[in-house]
Amino acid sequence: MYIHMPHNAIMKYLVPYDFTPITRSALEHALSIRNDIPGEIELLHIVDGENDREQAEFTLTGLISSLPEDQQDEIFGKVRVGSIYKDIAQEADEGDADLLVMGTHGAKGLQKIFGSRAIKVITSSNTPFIVTQAKGPEKEIELIVLPVDLSKESLQVVSVATNLAKRFNAAIHVVCKAESDEYLSHRLRNNINWAKMKISDEVDYAVVELKGDESLADEVIDYAEKHGADMFAITHFTDSILPQFDSFTQEMITNRLELPTLVLSAKQVSDINSNYTFIGM
Repeated sequence: MYIHMPHNAIMKYLVPYDFTPITRSALEHALSIRNDIPGEIELLHIVDGENDREQAEFTLTGLISSLPEDQQDEIFGKVRVGSIYKDIAQEADEGDADLLVMGTHGAKGLQKIFGSRAIKVITSSNTPFIVTQAKGPEKEIELIVLPVDLSKESLQVVSVATNLAKRFNAAIHVVCKAESDEYLSHRLRNNINWAKMKISDEVDYAVVELKGDESLADEVIDYAEKHGADMFAITHFTDSILPQFDSFTQEMITNRLELPTLVLSAKQVSDINSNYTFIGM
């Protein structure tokens, strides 16, 4: 899955916005990313009915006008009647969005059972996501932590993350859980070697085996904290007929460090040689 577009391509960001501090943080992340990858930002607000449209449009216009002048360029708002679970994905497809930057309120209460809203939106969309939390951007992206496991699906995000890292002038640390079984260890090494092949000529990288007893998500997050990482990159996939039960994705996008998480949904691409493209590379 090699990602290439000319450097002068216009990047299109879609930021779902509900006027909460969480989505304001997502906008701040999109603005920060735009410093490295220029493009236009669409703020999308979903309302339940037409009666709510006029007030929402007025509020969006006021929000954009309140931004510093140097940030207002190439930002526009749109109000859409519908459901966040369906219409965010449809707006991204219809508007040819390259990247969705979405805030999550986390998984609380019953959402821990039924899956966070963010996961439901991710599984409905063909567009790569960067999922953010309350914490805004503190510095430029310098280190991306990318977990790889025994599945080929986990490799699908490698090219996307590599091209992002190239534009950020950032490094990638590929992390994996050590396998004691010889067959599984060989299979994991094959996946790691494929990832190294895709990354090696593009950006600085390291490969690290995590040997603790915690879950993969906990160890990845601990590693990121220890090494001052700025972003995670994961592929979302599941064997379940209910993808919102994917606890790994949920733990990563609601990570306790509140780092943004690049998420590529595995259903987007049939194999790792897809010609799927984005991000102005």
